[in-house]
Amino acid sequence: MANSNICQSCGSVTFKSDVSSTSNKKGLTYVILGWLFFAISLVFMPLLFGVGAVFMGIMTFCERSQFHGAILTFFAATGLILGTLFSFMVSGTFFI
Repeated sequence: MANSNICQSCGSVTFKSDVSSTSNKKGLTYVILGWLFFAISLVFMPLLFGVGAVFMGIMTFCERSQFHGAILTFFAATGLILGTLFSFMVSGTFFI
């Protein structure tokens, strides 16, 4: 029995933690929302969605993957700036 909680050699009770399956799924919501907010911030309400994307990038950096979080934060900040400039050029205001 490979999945039992009893040691095969001494018979004592062992406690296994299933870290591999939880570490892969931890923080996936931050990644999905971060990229979604980034895409939305380019065309609609860049201040709101851009800041949200930057926050999700930081949370991805802390919770899931530092490399992916850094990339997401960079693109989110770039999208925040580009979306704000595009909004100002089209409508003359920073809020739309």
